[in-house]
Amino acid sequence: MAGLVHMSPVPMTQTTFGCFEDVGDCVYGACCGACHLGSVAQKSQSGDCCTTCLVGTCLSFPLIYNMYAKGVLQSALQRVGVTQEIGLFECLCCIGCVQCQVSREITNRQSQMAIGGGMAAPQVVVVHAPAPQTM
Repeated sequence: MAGLVHMSPVPMTQTTFGCFEDVGDCVYGACCGACHLGSVAQKSQSGDCCTTCLVGTCLSFPLIYNMYAKGVLQSALQRVGVTQEIGLFECLCCIGCVQCQVSREITNRQSQMAIGGGMAAPQVVVVHAPAPQTM
């Protein structure tokens, strides 16, 4: 066994109920959730805006849309380096707020990458196995 690689989770920096940080984005998400979800996918380059919006609109039944949106949003976060899992409870109860949170997170991380000149790499901890003991 050469060594184990352990990736520590990279958390989001935005809060779920931070709507006043970007009111326009939250109004957009409240008025047309499926279109907003498509915009988030397009912004993070994890999907196509029109296709994501169309699928979201077709799946606009209460719990089905929430699960679809959770998958799209998790994929979008991974594209910008966030490995924190999106909570199931938040997705079932307040998917609009979660969409806005992820949208703000992607916007902030992309602006940090533009300023810093690159993406912050996830932290990797390498653990080496102890050497075999001989007698």
